[in-house]
Amino acid sequence: MQNRYVTCVKIVHRPAEVKVYRKLSAFFRFVGIFVCENITGDEYGDEVDWICRIEEGSEEGNVSTDREQFLRSQVKAKFDEMREQLGADNFEILTVIWELFEEKDLMRASYAVDYFSNTGRAYIYQQMERAMEAFEAALAQLEELEEGREEDALGNVYLWMGKANCRRRIYELYTMIWNAIESGEYQKEADRRALLKALYKQHHIDIEDVFEDIQKVLNEDPQFFAAYAVRGFVKEINDDYVVESVEDIKKAVSLVGNKSYSSYLLYRIGRHYEKIRPNMNRKMDYYRKAVEADAHNFRAVFKLAMYEEDQKKYGTAMELWKRILQILESKQSLSSLQPIECAYLYKAYRKVGRLYKRAGDYERGIDYLKQAEQVYENRHNEEEEKGFYPWMFGTKEVTSDGQKMKSWQVYKEAAREKLQIIKVYTAIVDASARADMQQDHALYVGKMLRQEKKV
Repeated sequence: MQNRYVTCVKIVHRPAEVKVYRKLSAFFRFVGIFVCENITGDEYGDEVDWICRIEEGSEEGNVSTDREQFLRSQVKAKFDEMREQLGADNFEILTVIWELFEEKDLMRASYAVDYFSNTGRAYIYQQMERAMEAFEAALAQLEELEEGREEDALGNVYLWMGKANCRRRIYELYTMIWNAIESGEYQKEADRRALLKALYKQHHIDIEDVFEDIQKVLNEDPQFFAAYAVRGFVKEINDDYVVESVEDIKKAVSLVGNKSYSSYLLYRIGRHYEKIRPNMNRKMDYYRKAVEADAHNFRAVFKLAMYEEDQKKYGTAMELWKRILQILESKQSLSSLQPIECAYLYKAYRKVGRLYKRAGDYERGIDYLKQAEQVYENRHNEEEEKGFYPWMFGTKEVTSDGQKMKSWQVYKEAAREKLQIIKVYTAIVDASARADMQQDHALYVGKMLRQEKKV
């Protein structure tokens, strides 16, 4: 390892086994270490500080408690392996932070928060409040840990990045909850002004404190590119800094260089020029660069496909939509399928189906639209023993919108609602009518009408 600190790792895992990957990747990102995800048998990308290969059988265990304990032992084994390969420097503090990270369950506290933030479900907002409290408790312990260490102690950069990321997550969650209360999506019958006042008093974060920890990192190692990235991400949330936020992310890219793991940062810059400072040319330039850096970045491929379709370049758009399918469809029937993967897979199938329908190839269009429906109906990731949803979101009995259900079901229903299956049903109804496919037409008219009643 040329650098004094580990700054980027690659984690290789089987598509059916993502839990150890999720734990490791969430922790590494928390302490400022970039993570490249590779699937076994499809390894790619540039050189990193360490490659972690997760062996088959990483999720075994006889009962749920045994499985969770087994997962922890797998993570510990990987830390031991990392220590042996890279040396003992930095590992004492990393181990301490890991134990705190696991104790406060910060992996779950930070998982897919933005994706579920606009679903309007009170239970999810309540979980966001708990997540905010978990990060606050972790921050307090990290501050206590810092007080007992020398200012120039080796590994402090990971401690400072952990503190910065705690404040970043608190700030993100705080902003989402504030917006939900202000818009009436959350606790709409309560005194809105009193709620916002209490939220500010209890949870408001001074963004300057984030900058202070980031500056400590950069004073220690000016090449620590994750510090610039995190500072840019935090600035995006703050009205006073949002316009200049992109400059920090660009600085991170300049330090990473022309590496595959610059792809996500390039994608974020593209999003800046899409949502914050709209500029079509710059936006598309960065989305293209993101795909050039990493052809597996399905989020960036999605943006290119949308653009080509808007430009009426349907053949090019079709190729791009199918590229997303190539990246994700191997996971379609797996218990490990995650919400965001599911959403992109569903949209790609729907878009391909609609393009075939537009070209007059109704039967093929219907086939792809039905594939989108299968993704929507996927129950494999709901299995109590191995399913991703029960593992990530829990199995306790809760009440959501007046109905009793398992906690994971709240998230699954929210994710399904975001997909808007009515669009698939409507497209199949239209295509089957044009192709005189009477059986399909009757079946999907019924599905469409039942869905309309739900909405």
